[in-house]
Amino acid sequence: MKKISMTLLAIVAGATSAHAETFSGPFIGAQISRDAYEVKAEGTDIGIGTLDLDGLSGNGIGGGLYVGYDYALSNNVFFGVEANANFSGASISAELDDGTDSISGKIKARESFGLSARLGAMIADSTALYARGGWQSTKFKTRVFDGVDSYGTKTMQDALVYGAGLETRVGAQTSIRVEYLIEDYGSAGLNRGLDTNGIRVDNNKLSLGISWRY
Repeated sequence: MKKISMTLLAIVAGATSAHAETFSGPFIGAQISRDAYEVKAEGTDIGIGTLDLDGLSGNGIGGGLYVGYDYALSNNVFFGVEANANFSGASISAELDDGTDSISGKIKARESFGLSARLGAMIADSTALYARGGWQSTKFKTRVFDGVDSYGTKTMQDALVYGAGLETRVGAQTSIRVEYLIEDYGSAGLNRGLDTNGIRVDNNKLSLGISWRY
């Protein structure tokens, strides 16, 4: 009886350890995303008039790489830090015409870099639900045509990032994750090169990633 009890205790201890370390240690990964940018402007002076936008959007496919490290805080909770590099194909086009003058423009999101942290909890032996928060810096290319001249700008804009995800192990070293993140560029997005104020930019990003742990 004592031998059986010791054997069961060893099995339980081994299972607990494996459960605690499911998401622990260094990892690298790749992801594909759907970027959905939304631009809002209220009373923005762009020279020929006042710009008011609500819900101007542009979608695109993106992708990138990430690297990070997770720490097991307890049997069911882990904390991680992560860095990423991404490229987006999203773009937005708009035109303003007051009957006399007109101006049109196109904004493209391109490469971005970011740092974030996540806090997760195990909801099954190999699956975790987590919340993420951090920072992202994205390059935007803007091209404006006022009917006579065309000019462009390139700016890096910083965003507060927050959201949640679900990750599950599919092998000894491999896991798959799905994330929904909001990149909030605040009230200064995309306008530094145009000398305007009051433009707000958000990106609602849905991504699918595959990670390899070592």
